[in-house]
Amino acid sequence: MLGVVRTLTALDRLLDVLPVLADDMRVETRFAVAEGSAFARNLADELHRCQAQVVTWDEATGKDFDLAISPSSNGPLHELEVPVVTLPHGAGHHKLRATETGVAQEVSGLSRDQLMHEGRVVPAVVGLSHPDQLAELRRNCPEAVPRAALIGDPCFARLQVSLPMREQYRESLGTGRRTLVLLASTWGRDSLFGRRGDLARELVATLPADYQVALVLHPNIWNKYDGLQIDSWTRSARRGGLILVPRLRKWQAALIAADVVVSDHGSLALYAAALGKPLLLGAFGHDEVVPGSPMELLGERARRLQPGDLRAQIDAARPVPGHRQLAELTFQDRPYQRLRTLIYQRLELPEPPWPAHPEPVDPFTP
Repeated sequence: MLGVVRTLTALDRLLDVLPVLADDMRVETRFAVAEGSAFARNLADELHRCQAQVVTWDEATGKDFDLAISPSSNGPLHELEVPVVTLPHGAGHHKLRATETGVAQEVSGLSRDQLMHEGRVVPAVVGLSHPDQLAELRRNCPEAVPRAALIGDPCFARLQVSLPMREQYRESLGTGRRTLVLLASTWGRDSLFGRRGDLARELVATLPADYQVALVLHPNIWNKYDGLQIDSWTRSARRGGLILVPRLRKWQAALIAADVVVSDHGSLALYAAALGKPLLLGAFGHDEVVPGSPMELLGERARRLQPGDLRAQIDAARPVPGHRQLAELTFQDRPYQRLRTLIYQRLELPEPPWPAHPEPVDPFTP
């Protein structure tokens, strides 16, 4: 099997997917970078750090594979000579497709420009995380509707089973009895980091010692600016105790450990809300959000973090009203079983006799 990645975000999502193949020595997975993204820099190095088997794109486009999985509909997927399964790389399809001048009025991941090439639908399977996304696919690319498959969200499933390990995550972070405030930013000018980049420093300077602050930045921010620049921008805050969460595979534990989340229109906000975390929005890019989507509903319901007494607002933060309904509108049950069944059907192999269950995420120590 071939794992196709274009960005760190796609790699993060793919690493949530691959456990459905755990322990099965009939299946070997290799990885390739689909070039073309502005956020693909050093991606092959990141794959090597994960100890993945990496092949060149020329090798990937040969006939040595039986199936490819891509957590993105972008890139030269049409060059692959094997069936391709595409998956959302966030909490569903809630953003409009980004262009060089802004956004198009098409759903990112479901648009005709992304799913078709020279008049044919490229993916053999278009994975959806919720039944409501089928209507969006029909509006955006009706030709791909016969290829749609309801899978769910493996990342959210892992977050759910990680909830009982919350105290272990807090212990690893050194939180203790402190109130952990997690700042989480998507990428772009309307993101939390784009609009309120000094918020982490302000919170660290304002909140008393019985609070802890952590910052999660979208992988695209890390890729655009790299670690040295981000370390420079957050130096005062880190000296004051800010935890700068690493770029890959660590945000999940920080989210489970958090007492309050301050975020924007990124997927992490939707995960936080669906888990029932107290949530405040420090920014929100309305123009990037799909009308009628669960993310738009989140933007309507969640409280805003206003200038002024930050501690009082954080102390007063509550779960988003109707957060259980929000979760039902965003996610589907049994994603690991659904995804594993689909993969083995495509590989023309019988499923293993053991069950497909999500595993808790790993803790990390700053």
